[in-house]
Amino acid sequence: MRPRDYSDVRYVGQYFREGIPVVMDLTAVADDEAEQFVDFAAGLICGRRGDMERLSPKVFLLMPSVLAKPGTITGIVKRLRPRDYSEALHVGHYFRKGMPVVMDLTAVADDEAKQFVDFAAGLICGRRGDMERLSPKVFLLLPSGPAKSNAAAMKVEATASESS
Repeated sequence: MRPRDYSDVRYVGQYFREGIPVVMDLTAVADDEAEQFVDFAAGLICGRRGDMERLSPKVFLLMPSVLAKPGTITGIVKRLRPRDYSEALHVGHYFRKGMPVVMDLTAVADDEAKQFVDFAAGLICGRRGDMERLSPKVFLLLPSGPAKSNAAAMKVEATASESS
């Protein structure tokens, strides 16, 4: 979700309490309000026993410890952190399976990051999906269908290289 001001904090809390993971994109709010959101989220995580991961300087993933009942979440989001352009096919593989993909390009050079974005643009065009920039080098690719209509309700699955 992309809050406009601190009054939107209630939605973060509501979704999280319902067991729905929340991507909190604070790029549109002032730094002082962003700090308030992060402090709120930290308290929420502590109080509800969840987890918070920073995806970029002003984008956070809030994961409840207990997810919503099956059928109320859209499934798993595959998070990929490619090291070079040769890993582009992994993005396509998971996207074609209908999985939303967080494509984190912070580890690749700018010229390769542009190649990934062009690849992803073709992928979403061909599969009628959507792409959302979460930060300058982090993108969310949403396939068409139910996952696209409820992007806030997703569980991020780490790649094998991230868990080691």
